[in-house]
Amino acid sequence: MENRTDRLEQYWEQLEQFGLERRDYPDARLRQYRRGDFLCRQGCPMEELLFVVEGRVKVCAVTPADKTLLFCYNGPGTLVGEVELMTGEAATTSLQADCTVRCVALPMKKYAESLRANILFMNRVAHMLAQIVARNAVNDTFNILAPLEARLRAYIAHSQRDGVFRGRLTETAEYLGVSNRHLLRTMNELCARGILEKTSGGYRILQPLALGREQEEGEWSVPRTKE
Repeated sequence: MENRTDRLEQYWEQLEQFGLERRDYPDARLRQYRRGDFLCRQGCPMEELLFVVEGRVKVCAVTPADKTLLFCYNGPGTLVGEVELMTGEAATTSLQADCTVRCVALPMKKYAESLRANILFMNRVAHMLAQIVARNAVNDTFNILAPLEARLRAYIAHSQRDGVFRGRLTETAEYLGVSNRHLLRTMNELCARGILEKTSGGYRILQPLALGREQEEGEWSVPRTKE
């Protein structure tokens, strides 16, 4: 991880949507994370409130059985540490950079009181938490009731880029809560039916509309908050 201050000003506009004025936070810093770096770790105290302004992070937790549960991927507009800001407790999940990620960081302890007194900020946080609750309700129902193939097709539809799915299968299996063997068998079935084609760079989608229908059944990331 490296600290960057030269590009902080160009990102501050995103924080103004939270009712935060640059002059009120002179010690704000721009943090840059490489793929695989942790923005926060489950069970560890949060020292900074992070606003993701560029890149994508994955949200996960480790179960008592030492298995990783991957919840979702989040992009720009994500706030990291809002729950801990309210509770004063350690991080309940881990966030890891999925690519190069930049965040604006505010010292948690120094600004906690003023942030909680900022009505516009609190309204934005409440709206974002409500979105998370709503998304989780839909996804939990989908994950419990839908067969693996439907969940996999929805995940591929969301994760593909330019018609190719390049996701790591071990991570995909964690996200969908299945074994690697079960996932690979389902991927092979989709290839055999002409829905996917395995290539050296991943899986090419041959029937994108067939994949897209399932995406409507679940939201796989928190959308950016809109006015």
